[in-house]
Amino acid sequence: MSKPCSKCKGEMSGLVLDPFHGEQDGLRLSVHGMPCLVCGQGHKRFIHIEFAAQLMDLVMSPESYGGIPLALKKGLFKKHYHCPACDKELPESSTGHKAQEIVAELPKAEPFKVMLEVPVLKCGGCGKESIRSIDETAKLAFKAIDQAYRSIDIHPT
Repeated sequence: MSKPCSKCKGEMSGLVLDPFHGEQDGLRLSVHGMPCLVCGQGHKRFIHIEFAAQLMDLVMSPESYGGIPLALKKGLFKKHYHCPACDKELPESSTGHKAQEIVAELPKAEPFKVMLEVPVLKCGGCGKESIRSIDETAKLAFKAIDQAYRSIDIHPT
C-alpha cells in the first residue's frame, strides 16, 4: 500500500497515463503508458521517489540516441558541423526531425515508451541526417521531459 496523497491525504492507486507531451527548441517528446499513482481527487505522483530522475537520466543517456549519426564538429575558432558520411559542411539550423523510440524499463515499473522527434541536419551533398551532438540533444530532451511532467501536473511525493 502506498503513502496517502500529500495534498488531500486520499488513498493513492495505480494508473497508466494517457500519452503526454513536451517540447524544447524543436525536440518533441511524448510519453506513452507511463505508470503513476493517483488519488480520488486526481492528484498524481510518480510511483516512487527516484522515478522522475531515472526517466530524465534515460532521455539524457547517449545510448538513447545510438541509432542517429553524429555530425562532426570542426574548426579552429568558429566551429562548424560537417556530415559524418561525406564531410560536407551542414546547415546552421535543423532541416527536419528523426523519430527515435526509447523503451523505458525502469525499476519497480512496467515498461513504457518515450517517443522523440529529434531535430536533425540534412547534408546537402549526400542526404544523410545527423544530430549536432549527444550533449545538446540530451539537454533538449531533459527540458522537454520536465515540460511534459508539468503539463500533467505530476509530483514526486
